[in-house]
Amino acid sequence: MKYQFLLLLLLSLSCSAQKTEISNLKEGKATFEFHKNTEPAAGTGVLGMQTKKSFAILIDQNSTDHSPEIFNKVQFETMNFDGKKSTIFLCIYENENGLPGKILDNAKIIIETPIRKNKIIANLSSLKIKVPTNAYFIGFEWILSKENIINGAQNAGAKPYNPAISGIQIEKPNLYFFDKKWQKDKELLSSSLKIDVDYIPEN
Repeated sequence: MKYQFLLLLLLSLSCSAQKTEISNLKEGKATFEFHKNTEPAAGTGVLGMQTKKSFAILIDQNSTDHSPEIFNKVQFETMNFDGKKSTIFLCIYENENGLPGKILDNAKIIIETPIRKNKIIANLSSLKIKVPTNAYFIGFEWILSKENIINGAQNAGAKPYNPAISGIQIEKPNLYFFDKKWQKDKELLSSSLKIDVDYIPEN
């Protein structure tokens, strides 16, 4: 869609240098760190839309070690247009026949994203979210509110929603969106989301 193309031109989230952590925020039991990006490089990404309000990627464990683990930290990059903060849900889903399914227990977490370009580290360890043994999906659900809408994106028609989430290009596309049902994204302006996840033992 043209908003993803707009994002391809404007979004600079894949950054090699960040300033030190500038703030922490507790939202429920999760803790968030915000690191300002100061040397942007060209990048791609996704925005929320009325027709595409959720995006996710598949994480395939491909491991023979099935020791119980919980989610520790999730890292991703955001940017807000219009010079204002926004809110979004970070979501972790079951793998249901190769598509995102039910959201895992305690795995829909609201985050307030700052105005500037940021690398955000979400510490989920206190939520005790169990890591599925084989595969799962992780991504974002946009809050389609007037506070998050991007004004000035176009003169007429549906407008996109903040924040932008940084994407990456990979050889094998791995991006899914929700529009009445979950489906694989075939536009391929971003072939995946730039998300890093790590785990710790459950006990």
